[in-house]
Amino acid sequence: MRVSVVVETWNLGDPSAAAEGLAHLLPALASQLDAADAADGTAELVVTHGGIAASARARLEASHGRPIRWIELPAGAGYYEHKNRGFAATTGEIVAFLDGDCDPSPRWLAALARPIAAREASVVAGATSYPGPLARLANEMDFPYFDQARRRCAIEDAPATVRNFFANNVAFARPVFAAHPYPAIDDMFHGQCQVLGLRLLEAGYTFHFAPDARVLHAWPDGLAEWLEVRLLRGADTVSLLPYVIAAYAPRASGAIARLGPLPALAVLGLRALTSSWTALRRGPVVRGLGLVACVTALDALGATAAHTVHRRIG
Repeated sequence: MRVSVVVETWNLGDPSAAAEGLAHLLPALASQLDAADAADGTAELVVTHGGIAASARARLEASHGRPIRWIELPAGAGYYEHKNRGFAATTGEIVAFLDGDCDPSPRWLAALARPIAAREASVVAGATSYPGPLARLANEMDFPYFDQARRRCAIEDAPATVRNFFANNVAFARPVFAAHPYPAIDDMFHGQCQVLGLRLLEAGYTFHFAPDARVLHAWPDGLAEWLEVRLLRGADTVSLLPYVIAAYAPRASGAIARLGPLPALAVLGLRALTSSWTALRRGPVVRGLGLVACVTALDALGATAAHTVHRRIG
């Protein structure tokens, strides 16, 4: 099966920063695309961007050593619009998505594509992690993977199938994503992939988990960006919760809706307790507890003022 890779640069900032980020990322992809060429024909790379100069694109393509399909979107286009437009420009039977601010492991593409090529799966979720000593704890808070029985927070312990995926590291059989693109949802920052996951589960799909399809996700670039992201993640807790309740406890939807941000705050409180326990058991204790406290406080603030957060900075 022919493989397409979609890289969005929305996460990389302005066009010059996006070009710089791609210069770091593309060498890590080159050998993987070459291997896909050898296995299944000509692999293709699609890059979405918000105005990278033609001269910079030519330099990147020349250094990459293979054609790149560049898809330019308006400056105001959102993260998931980049994903959907990037997919529309592909032709592969397997389409893998990668964020521009992620570093893929050497086996990333092969591990994502293999279950689909073997017709063992139609959706394959990769393993996303932050780098550094706080990675395990930060992953537990921001990149938890779930199986049917219980939450699995550590990537090393993840099951063969999961019930969610993240848009920065996932692959689809073409007909699946063609029929189910990322939904356009107002007042939501980065929860649309979780909504799509719920809809695909309802449609009867299962998600294969590929632990070797690892990417390192960059931490926010500076304090201002970190504060903004945390507020938006907290606001997303409020926006996403009705979809989760509708999927797993539909009879409770009305009661939950009447409680405003309180259910989301309860979820954040529970996450704080479990993450604090992780920090106490596995360390680093002081920095870990500090991270949990700061993240929980900012996420709770974002949840409390969800509508304002999405309107002002979403």
